[in-house]
Amino acid sequence: MPRQHQPLVPARPALLGKISGYLSARSRVNRTVVTGWRLLVLTLGASSAVPVQPALAQSLGVAMVSPDGFSELLRDSMRDYANSQPGTSIRFEYAENGAGAKQIEQVKGFIAAKVDAIIVLAVDTSATTTITRMAQEADVPLVYVNNGPHEDWFAGRVALVLPNDFVAGRLQMTKMGQILNGRGRIAIIGGPAGHSASQLRTAGVKEVAADLPGISIVAEAAADWDRRKAEQVVSGWLSRGEKIDAILANNDEMALGAANALQAAKTPREQIKIAGVDATPDGLKAMLQKRIVLTIQQDAKAEGQSAISNALKLINKEHVQQYDWVDFDLVTDKNISKFIEQ
Repeated sequence: MPRQHQPLVPARPALLGKISGYLSARSRVNRTVVTGWRLLVLTLGASSAVPVQPALAQSLGVAMVSPDGFSELLRDSMRDYANSQPGTSIRFEYAENGAGAKQIEQVKGFIAAKVDAIIVLAVDTSATTTITRMAQEADVPLVYVNNGPHEDWFAGRVALVLPNDFVAGRLQMTKMGQILNGRGRIAIIGGPAGHSASQLRTAGVKEVAADLPGISIVAEAAADWDRRKAEQVVSGWLSRGEKIDAILANNDEMALGAANALQAAKTPREQIKIAGVDATPDGLKAMLQKRIVLTIQQDAKAEGQSAISNALKLINKEHVQQYDWVDFDLVTDKNISKFIEQ
């Protein structure tokens, strides 16, 4: 937070005039006293010229996945909120999913550049042990956002701003089960194997599906959060004649890829229901077009702002929650207008 400065005392012309008049009327006053008054006048007159010190600069380094879909919204949120904070600068470095070694080097670079805090959207959770250790040894505040290690406690100035992705998977499958009246053949499109969000969302889907006797999971594949890869996956399922009633994708980009595959195969959209996660602008648009039936909102704006806010607090050695959980909301045709207005 920028430091608050006490207002400076301005020179007061009326007061100076009174002082000068007083000195003239008292010509017999000891010369030493006169000199003292003159020093007072000079001091008052000079006070308004003291420069106001600017807020201390705070630099943030962000290492994250290349911006696309939700990650682009998250990047924009962090950038905009950081730029709104006086004296705060922010720089970004990007790595592809799975490129943990590259992200470690990016964090080393931030430490060498002496940034005041580091924010990481982990592209490979197996690299987070090294990243955390480096930040702790350098005594640089570290905030994981969206994806990071899941441990009970961290030493030093470490915080995590994470969505509870298991809940997202449960919400997605619960609603799809209702849409299918408790009976159907389900396919799952997951994100990167090393990404905790993909693992937890899929686990949430499977837990709910296991409690629905009429639901069976008949296909599962990874598409790395990518629309084109998801389209290729679903095109393969359709060409092999897989009997599928619903496709649950770990994010909206992959849900849109699934919808594109149905369109290319001229499969009626009512035949296979599609669900996503994130409630991105493209995802919400696809819902309005009836290309997907539901999504789960992950609030990129709130998530990005929380990451920046926690980083700035840690710089100033203020208290933050070590785990700052981000909520999910179910988006259906009944409440979509609420999310479009945001």
